[in-house]
Amino acid sequence: MNSITLDTISNQSTLIDAKGSECPIPIIKLKAALKKAAEHSLFGVVTTDKFAEPNIRDFCKSSGHEYMGVEHFEDHDIHYVKKRAVECQRCSNIRTVTMGLAALGTLAYTAPQVINSTPSGLVTVIFAVALASLPPVVINNLRLLKETIKKNTAPTTMEAAE
Repeated sequence: MNSITLDTISNQSTLIDAKGSECPIPIIKLKAALKKAAEHSLFGVVTTDKFAEPNIRDFCKSSGHEYMGVEHFEDHDIHYVKKRAVECQRCSNIRTVTMGLAALGTLAYTAPQVINSTPSGLVTVIFAVALASLPPVVINNLRLLKETIKKNTAPTTMEAAE
């Protein structure tokens, strides 16, 4: 992890004021800013919540953004985050599709056992977990499908010029 301070990136970053807010509010504000920003944009999240550091680190790890460090001040901290690149988004999309296939495969294997017999406790738990993970996985896969269709049906620059 790079050592970074507000002085080294002040002209290149956006500060997000989350002072006085407890998690997950700083993460929600960061997530909203990341959505609108260009890749590799830098953000400083100003927090007073003592639990913000592990929460922001975990958010960055799970979303693919880079947690660049924290600067501690007397009454607040500034956490530095760099927006992930497009390549990381592709990895995230692949994980989403893979998770969907895994959930469907697990359901296809465990559902007959749950319906037609008295399954073991482990099979029941696996079935329940796969079933519970299905709605968000389906929603994310439908979102990806919609984006792909939209991207592939949009006129190219050459077609638009004609």
